[in-house]
Amino acid sequence: MAVSTGFYKKIKAWVTDDDARLAFRPFQVDGNPYKSSIFVVGAFAAPKIESDTTDERVYIDALVNGLLFDEMYGYEMKQKSREYFGMTYFMEWLQQELDEHAIATYINTLQIQGAQELKRVHKEAPDLYKRGQVIFQEVVEEFQPRFIILQGTEAVQQFRANFAEQLTDYYSKVSKVQELEELGIFAELNCKNGNTVKILACRSMSYYGKEGKAFQAFKDKLQAIFNATGK
Repeated sequence: MAVSTGFYKKIKAWVTDDDARLAFRPFQVDGNPYKSSIFVVGAFAAPKIESDTTDERVYIDALVNGLLFDEMYGYEMKQKSREYFGMTYFMEWLQQELDEHAIATYINTLQIQGAQELKRVHKEAPDLYKRGQVIFQEVVEEFQPRFIILQGTEAVQQFRANFAEQLTDYYSKVSKVQELEELGIFAELNCKNGNTVKILACRSMSYYGKEGKAFQAFKDKLQAIFNATGK
């Protein structure tokens, strides 16, 4: 997808911090994000991209070009993160089986190396931490997906906390992600423009692997829900 001037400015506001550093990973998709029906959402944007080839233009272009992103950063990220490794194969399944170019994003879009660094940033740079959360909220409101799939317990907990006022949670007392995975749609997010997003959850993509055999029941449920609701 060619990034227009206007869209480039919007993405730039999502990727840079006050010092113009590429601090955030707001989303990643292969194609036009406005045509994506599904968000696959982790808790935080790890690992942090450290490639020497990262510059603003290349980075922004790569966020909407799956091949470019994989060429530039894929090896580095797959080596550092089992979650990212599994997520890429899950998103390939979504493309093959549902003809869906899903968006990968995070409850906190600040690029970090891991959970301990995120805790440190939360304490030492709370404004930067908060901006990482706000960007995700802006991305959801901008692209308006039909479905959000929260992967992992932390993502579910943070999503419930951050969107409490907008969320209709049908199973609010269920906290185990395995149980939410079996339930299918467990909540609905009421967007500011009146649209409603259906919320599902699954285990962390770090357990997915290449084939996702342990996720087969979830994939079957998702496919049935997606097909039943239509494009």
